[in-house]
Amino acid sequence: MKKLSREELDKQLRKESQATWVLTILCALVHIVPAFLLNGNGQQMFNMPQWFVVSVGGAGIVAIVGIIVLVKTVFIDFDYDEEAAE
Repeated sequence: MKKLSREELDKQLRKESQATWVLTILCALVHIVPAFLLNGNGQQMFNMPQWFVVSVGGAGIVAIVGIIVLVKTVFIDFDYDEEAAE
């Protein structure tokens, strides 16, 4: 567990929240864009409309992969509570 100064802590928290927002927006785009692009083509996958399967499945895959990437590259283990460390 890392010990961070107040400035480093603020910088790390900002970095983590921005990366999470980027992943959230990416998941929303992967969910919404295929739904509009594939809606109305009449094709089916697993007895459901193709737009639904691609939209929901794609967003789920992007979310899982994105979370793994964020945990391995952006998030760090640090002591948030200064009093608990003492």
